[in-house]
Amino acid sequence: MTAFLPEDAEKGSNAEEAYAEVLGRLRLGLIAPGDRIVDKALAAELGMSRMPAREALLRLVHEGYLVGSTRGFRLPTPSNADILEIFEIRKMLEPRAAAMAVVEMTPESLATLEAAFADAQKAYEKDDMMALFNANVAFREAWLAVVPNVRLVAMIHRHFDQVNAVRLATLHDKETRAISVTIASTLLAGFRRRDSLYVYEQMLSFIENARLRFVALNPFDELGLGSEDK
Repeated sequence: MTAFLPEDAEKGSNAEEAYAEVLGRLRLGLIAPGDRIVDKALAAELGMSRMPAREALLRLVHEGYLVGSTRGFRLPTPSNADILEIFEIRKMLEPRAAAMAVVEMTPESLATLEAAFADAQKAYEKDDMMALFNANVAFREAWLAVVPNVRLVAMIHRHFDQVNAVRLATLHDKETRAISVTIASTLLAGFRRRDSLYVYEQMLSFIENARLRFVALNPFDELGLGSEDK
């Protein structure tokens, strides 16, 4: 039995590598809604056997990041109702997590946050949507990295990442890009002052503004909401 231990360890390591690679691509918007991920092709790309690659993809299916089909794996297609539910979940989780991050923020992590915001500003000024998307991801990861509750962070990642394609799509709208940079600026100000309550309130505002932009960019009849004024 011990003869199989090195192979099993390598399989586990390869599966983790494949999992991290695909999840990283998803978070950076490198996997489009129509893309197909095939375990054999992924294994060849990463220089591993098919089984650990497939194990990683099945794990991502189990966690809600991907769905399987006869032709491979792809991003799920959340309904408008699904997306609005995720916004509500985010409003419950993220303000508290951000407030916790204020307490744990170190000079090094604040510097990472500052650099990510500077990149976001530059991307906005250059009207570079993908660079802004990536800077927003870096900004988010910077404060999440210091949240001490790992289960809370995992829950936030899971719900946030499941609508990654939607976030990327809304950034095509210039007003949405402007709002994202403005609110990131207010969040950064709160982190600089170590003001947990202010960061909590600004994160809640950030998510609500994101929800309103999503509603504004989608027909009300598709959302099943009628008009927001009703």
